[in-house]
Amino acid sequence: MRQLQHDRSVREHEQLFVVEGVKLINDLIDCGLQTTFALLSTNDVALAWQRAHPNILGLPISDALMREVSSEVTPPGVLAIFKMPSPKAIATSTGTSNAPILILDQLRDPGNMGACLRVAAGAGCHEVLFAPGCVDAYNPKVVRGGMGAHGRLNLRMMAWAEIKQYCVGRNIYGTSVMNSQPYDTVAWRDPCAVIIGSEAEGMSAQAQHIMTQAIHIPMFNQVESLNAAVACGVIFFEAARQRR
Repeated sequence: MRQLQHDRSVREHEQLFVVEGVKLINDLIDCGLQTTFALLSTNDVALAWQRAHPNILGLPISDALMREVSSEVTPPGVLAIFKMPSPKAIATSTGTSNAPILILDQLRDPGNMGACLRVAAGAGCHEVLFAPGCVDAYNPKVVRGGMGAHGRLNLRMMAWAEIKQYCVGRNIYGTSVMNSQPYDTVAWRDPCAVIIGSEAEGMSAQAQHIMTQAIHIPMFNQVESLNAAVACGVIFFEAARQRR
């Protein structure tokens, strides 16, 4: 459990990740993700969860040990190991859905990434592609910030050449102030993808190479840029508004 919490290479090798807290665990189970093992505190909430899930092996442990294996300051009482889901056939690059594909470029902050995933799921997106340089999508802080998005999105780690091939037939928009058009003038009902980079570094050279059109969010008071998750929310909910 501790290795899965702290070591990306272990998560990738085992294809497992840890989820903490009854609400989030239940949400991902309802989404169809598979869990086979959980560590439980000895409080009433944790024991009630175990009674409600008799098919999941649960091991009660001491509060001291729970603090050792939890990634949170105040452990929520239930930690479950989930299998990383395989991408579903629901949405592919050729398309059973016109929802934009989200491409994350060098996004290294776990909280920011988790918020981007939550935004994408809430705006009706199905596909998220992680370019090289991104923080692990199954980092505990990303999972916590995603608030169930990991059970609602196809998450794919790809090299830039694979991303370009995957998005054939789509306009690929990237956020930039140079030679760009306002985000709300884009025809978001057409097949497309959106690259969101880190606010500190902007888009990488590889992202700019595959981008077909730059877009920007008009702002006031000489503000230069938005938090990546905020920019993602502004753009993707405009796309959802147009599709709706």
